[in-house]
Amino acid sequence: MKELVSIHEFLVLPEDLSDWHQDSELAADNYNVAIHLLYQQVEDDIETETLSSLLEQVWYALAADEYLTEFEDENEIMVWVEQFLSQQES
Repeated sequence: MKELVSIHEFLVLPEDLSDWHQDSELAADNYNVAIHLLYQQVEDDIETETLSSLLEQVWYALAADEYLTEFEDENEIMVWVEQFLSQQES
């Protein structure tokens, strides 16, 4: 049940990413957009544990990735989220 998971627990502040990104504000904005888009993309009836795990895995997959500050727009972030979700299903 998706609505039982608070995505606010998975959002980051620029300080959380400052060790990896010179522009940590942009990195945090893009990361948080990815979290919101992932939440929107999953099925409403997803198990809470599964959703929490997916949201947590975004940290390991994206937080330190230099690409985080290179996204051109929300559409590119959506492509990343779709690829991430398809890899998790495999």
